Amino acid sequence: MKKINNIVIEEIARILAEELTGSKITKMFAELNLYNFDQDIHKKGFTNSTKWRRINESVLDACRKSKSATPFFKTIEYVTQPEKYMTNPTAWRELLTSLNIHLIYYGFKVSDSGKIVKTKAATSFSDAQKRSKSLNDKFNELNLHPSILKYANSELLHENYFHAILEASKGLLDRIRKLSGLETDGNTLVNQCFNKKKPIILIQGNYLKNLNEQGSYDGLKSLLNSIVFLYRNPRAHEPKLYDETSMDDAITAFVMISLANKKLDNCINVRLL
Repeated sequence: MKKINNIVIEEIARILAEELTGSKITKMFAELNLYNFDQDIHKKGFTNSTKWRRINESVLDACRKSKSATPFFKTIEYVTQPEKYMTNPTAWRELLTSLNIHLIYYGFKVSDSGKIVKTKAATSFSDAQKRSKSLNDKFNELNLHPSILKYANSELLHENYFHAILEASKGLLDRIRKLSGLETDGNTLVNQCFNKKKPIILIQGNYLKNLNEQGSYDGLKSLLNSIVFLYRNPRAHEPKLYDETSMDDAITAFVMISLANKKLDNCINVRLL
């Protein structure tokens, strides 16, 4: 393992200090068996050091004595206990992102469980920036359809990729049900609604009069059926066609579901005309 630079420990000490009060830092030192240098300061009649200096000094001391980064990692894990952030998931994601931008250079990151885990070390600034971004950060950059956030907001905040994708795909089918008036689900619903011989839903301005119009219509139908097959019930298919733990695969899923939702925005129920 590459030795963690003292400057990085200082930067992380500053981040952790923002999450703790002075009394909580004292409690943390006692629970982690870190030396509290402020007790020496008090004996000399001086006041406490700043919060980040207290953390930095004690962690560096413990790392030197143990000749390892274990005290540093334990301090991070003490602060990043997920249960402390259950009512503020945004603060949780921001904390993990700010920590991981430093740790990822050394082949570590704080996982969603609040634990330090090994990962592939970043080799450049841009690589670290890209990999430290949360799914929510990337979600905001992709200009995805707002219905995805409507149906999958809770799962996105916690980066529960599988359930976020599942909820987004269920939301897409719910839109088709509301537009068509049908109560079926999955591929049955899609095939009933987008039947060229007896269509219930058509794209506005597309009346299937020529091959181009029919091709565009078949394309939307195929996209919807693919989403059902891949994401509405992916556990039913082996081998798995996407990795439910992969952020990149999650983004691919959201882009597909977003495109389908945008196409539905321009669809009408022809049986109501």
